[in-house]
Amino acid sequence: MTATAPAAEGRSSVLRHNRDYRLLWAGQALSGFGSSMSAVALPLALLAAGYPTTSVALVGSVLAAAGLLVRIPAGLASDRFDQRGLLIGCDLVRLAVVVALTLCVLVRPMPLWLALTAVVVSVSASEVFKPSQYQLIRQVVTPEQIPAAVSLNQARAYAAEMAGPATAGLLIGVSVALPFAVDAVTFLASAICIAATSRAVRAVPRGTQRAKGAVRRWPPPGFWQELTVGLRHLSRDRFLRRSTVIFSGLTVAFTMFGSALLLGVGREPGGARAVGWALSTAALAGLLGSLAAPRLQRALPLPVLVATGPAVAAVLLVTAWASGSTLAFVAAFSAMCLLVPAINAAVVSVMATTIPAEIYGRVTTANDFVVQLLQPCAPLAAGTLLVAFSLPVTGLVLGACFAALALLALALPTPERARTADPDPADPAEQARSEP
Repeated sequence: MTATAPAAEGRSSVLRHNRDYRLLWAGQALSGFGSSMSAVALPLALLAAGYPTTSVALVGSVLAAAGLLVRIPAGLASDRFDQRGLLIGCDLVRLAVVVALTLCVLVRPMPLWLALTAVVVSVSASEVFKPSQYQLIRQVVTPEQIPAAVSLNQARAYAAEMAGPATAGLLIGVSVALPFAVDAVTFLASAICIAATSRAVRAVPRGTQRAKGAVRRWPPPGFWQELTVGLRHLSRDRFLRRSTVIFSGLTVAFTMFGSALLLGVGREPGGARAVGWALSTAALAGLLGSLAAPRLQRALPLPVLVATGPAVAAVLLVTAWASGSTLAFVAAFSAMCLLVPAINAAVVSVMATTIPAEIYGRVTTANDFVVQLLQPCAPLAAGTLLVAFSLPVTGLVLGACFAALALLALALPTPERARTADPDPADPAEQARSEP
């Protein structure tokens, strides 16, 4: 599909004149706001129904596990089918789920099985939605506009995180079902916005057509190779291989950091207020960092930009260890919340302009899968450090981790230019396609 925006500098002022991007952005702003409300309302509805904390925590664990299991197949779906249709379908599926939750809460206390089913179905649809959305954005903006589009998308997400939970708290005071009802309306609005975009259907990728009279089998020949092509591309691309390792480390260290802040600072006298201040400013810092991302990308080389966040955190954490200052510990967390969105936007922009279009969904979901694979271990690791040592020592360990990640970032190789994906020598399906 030809980009509908004029070929100009990738700035938000230009994107404002791109009708398709505006529709996608507005629809996701609404649905993100609604989802952030439901994320608060669901555990509260279960607690109100009398379920113990462990059962409510199980819902979060199931959500994380389902997301990891669906992520790579979701990338394959986004590469193989029309993204516009997938986005509308995912919104309608999530709309049906939230409507079911709304009706249930109005009639009776929510059963645990319904909450677990809703989480699995919703997160599966969300995993398909994410790569499909970025595929479609690549088609409606020019390559020069991608950094601005990514930063505006991140800013939209942080704004939803700021407004959604507070609004949910107000609505729950009226009725527990009200946040779910509003969420259903936002999914409907998102589907309408997507349906209003230009009707340009992407051509079926080469090699997916079936010969007339051929017997259809499942899984089709080469299915496993098609499913795992994203992982293989990550392993072959020097930049993606190195950046995936760095972001895996950043994800674990940053999650440990947040857990240490909550558990370590929160147990100190007056710590609850410090934790509340830090978490309240995190979303605002993320919003500001997202908006500043395009300017930072133009001002700093990519390795320096990626290294800046962990380097600043390392310095502040060492300062917190040396001085015993809780304020420095909290400041380091706020600094990371400010810089991580800019770092993420820079790398996402590089991926959007260097990964071949025909495997983009599978590569990005494979990257997310690897980056988040060890994240569930981070809270336990932070708790273990706090039990064995003090908060300042825990901060020193985290500072050493961030310093090591900053040094790795400085050695990031130059990204390769986008090109058509080379046939995988290990993929017999690709070999067969390349034969005359």
